[in-house]
Parts: sequence; structure tokens; C-alpha cells
Amino acid sequence: MSSLEKSMMKNKLPPRMPRTSGVSKLAPFGISRRKDYTPVSWKNYFEKYVDIEIDAGIFRVYLSPEPDHPQRPRIVTLHGGGYSALSWSLFTEEITNMIHCQVVSMDIRGHGETKAVDPDDLSIETLVKDVEQVLHKLFGSELPPLILLGHSMGGAIAVRTGHIPSLQLAVQGVAVIDVVEGTAMEALASMQSFLRSRPTHFKSIEHAIEWCIRSGQVRNVESARVSMPSQIVNCVTGELATNEVEDYKAVESPLEPTARGRRDDVIAEEGEGEMEGGESTAEQKGDGGPFTKPSPVDGNMRYRWRVDLSRSERHWSGWFSGLSGSFLSTPAPRLLLLASVDGLDRDLTVGQMQGKFQMQVLTRCGHAVHEDTPSEVARVVASFALRHRLTIPTETGEDMNLISAPGC
Repeated sequence: MSSLEKSMMKNKLPPRMPRTSGVSKLAPFGISRRKDYTPVSWKNYFEKYVDIEIDAGIFRVYLSPEPDHPQRPRIVTLHGGGYSALSWSLFTEEITNMIHCQVVSMDIRGHGETKAVDPDDLSIETLVKDVEQVLHKLFGSELPPLILLGHSMGGAIAVRTGHIPSLQLAVQGVAVIDVVEGTAMEALASMQSFLRSRPTHFKSIEHAIEWCIRSGQVRNVESARVSMPSQIVNCVTGELATNEVEDYKAVESPLEPTARGRRDDVIAEEGEGEMEGGESTAEQKGDGGPFTKPSPVDGNMRYRWRVDLSRSERHWSGWFSGLSGSFLSTPAPRLLLLASVDGLDRDLTVGQMQGKFQMQVLTRCGHAVHEDTPSEVARVVASFALRHRLTIPTETGEDMNLISAPGC
């Protein structure tokens, strides 16, 4: 069973909401479970953003600082369905400390701050064309070396983009995170049920972040604090919650905050998405908590999802169908990162035995591998880039022995 399927099974019922009527009722969670769910600005991780206008619309791209040399690789990060470019925030800080590179993180159409002419057209052909046009508009005719790095749906886009003739000479590596054709196609049967299990609205940005952690969507609190606001919009203004972070005033939280920890040391405890009592959200009527499914007239629910993924169902099979064969035939060097070794399908198992790609299995993480363990993902990607002589390590990276990082 893939980590995505395990996540769906675990989240069949939404987590029971935390009570806010008294601190004493939170005693079972213990002191170690008190976390800070206050949102964090993307400016802590990226230098700037640019809005790239192409025929299909205006696409938001976040950029880390320019590398020390124009021929250093640009790592183009492509997020999964429902996520955004800011899901790569912590990874960006880590990877740029290890090797000389620039991270180019793009909001795919229908997501984040990107404003497409037809945001509902999420066919794989359209998404690949978007990436191609954005990269050409961003860099012009002189494309720098590119490493395409994608998570889930973004991994499918990265693989197909690696075959585009106008980009093939520039693409020096393709890395895919936790997406395999066989297990992805099997998981699609449960996707609608999974989406229906999620809350439709949230009282505040903090409550959305708290749900993100307690449900297990992301296990790293620090990552959720910067990525989750980019996945919800204000019901009144229609603007992305990210725009409110700079002036955000914390609401009363049922849990007391603690100091921010290291990147991979703030992962939610095992089973934190399963609240005590095992009650579903439907059994919590009258609690007025942040995780209920409100009526449209409930004025307390200020935020809703930016993307209605259920409307994109007609495109799901197209994202993953033929993915394994396309990955194995990609001209550039290939890297596959998984959250579970049992996620390989037959084609990839044979390909891995034949040494056609580098594979790394990371533990202590869920489907959002790059958010849960950004340091480990950055280390693997940095080692991949160094092994293929695409860049050189930074002073910090030189002390990390990156070239000998484990892989198989």
C-alpha cells in the first residue's frame, strides 16, 4: 500500500476537533504536543516572486537568490494537486544551503496565486505546456541547466516535461517524489471519498494549519505554517490567505505555542491525526469547532479551499497513465524518492533492478515527503546533482559529505 493510500485510509474520518473551553481538557495530549500554528510568510524562504504572463494566463513563480554562476542548475519544483509552490519553502532553504543552485517554484494553473484563463483545464498536456511556456518566458532563449523536481501530480508533469523537445537539451535531471503509476491509479478509486472527508471551511488560518497537521496531510508543523495559507482563500475577499500573513493577528488557540524546532524535528507524533474518542465530524454537531462542515450561511467560517479537486476528476487518470514508461524513457538522469519501498509497480521494479534510475526511500514521512522531511529530501537531491556534476557544494555542503549520500 502506497503512502498516499495509507493517508487516505487514515483520514477516512476527519480528526476530532480540539476543545477550547478549558486547558484542563487538553491534558491527554501532554506538554510535548503543544505547537505554534501561527502562519509564517513565504519571504522567510524565497527572495522574491515574479508573475509570468503567457497566453494561458498569469503564473506565479517564487525564486530563491540567483546562484553564483549563470550555469548553475535551476531546480524547477512542481507541486501536487491541491498544494502550491510554497509547499517547497523549507526544501528551498535547505537545498540552497547545500549546493549552488536556484529554486524556481511555480504555482500550477488553478492553484496558489496563478490566474489562468481556464483554471479547470488540468489535463496533463495543458499542464506540461504551461511549464514549457513559463520557463521559456522566464529565461528567454538561453535556458540554464534545469532539474525538474515534482511531487505527486507535479511528478507526472515533471516527467512529461522532460520529453519536450524545446527543453530536452536544458533538462539535466528529473526527480519524482512519491508518485508511481500503479499505486497512483489504484488510489484514484478512493480519491473522491477522501476529498469528501475533509472539512470544507475553517474559522481561521491557524485552525487550517492545525487541521493540516492533525489530519496527517503534513507532519511538519513549520512547513504547514508557510504552505497551508497558500491552499485556502478568504470567503469574503476571495484572496489567498497568504496575503494576510504579514499582518495576521493570532486567534485564541486551544494549544499553547512552543519554539520552532529544526526542519525535521517538528514532525507530528505518530497517530496525531487520530483524535481521542474516534468520533467523526458529523458526531460533533454543536461544538462550533474549526473542523466541522458548516452550512453556507455560517458566518464563523472565514476560509475555504483554494482548489476544488473533486472537479478535476476527469483528468486524474491522464496524470498517471503511462507514467512509469515515460519516466524510464526520460533522456535525462532520473531520481525517484518514495515514502515506502512497497510503492514500486512492476515496470519500475524491473527498471530499478536494471539500474535505470536512482531510488531513495525516506522514512518518518507521509505522502508530502518534501514537507515532512525537507532536509533529507534536499540532501538526496543535492547528492543527485553532485553525482552528475551539475553543480558544486557550498561551504556548508562541503562539510556534509553529500556525494556519498545513500542511494540505490
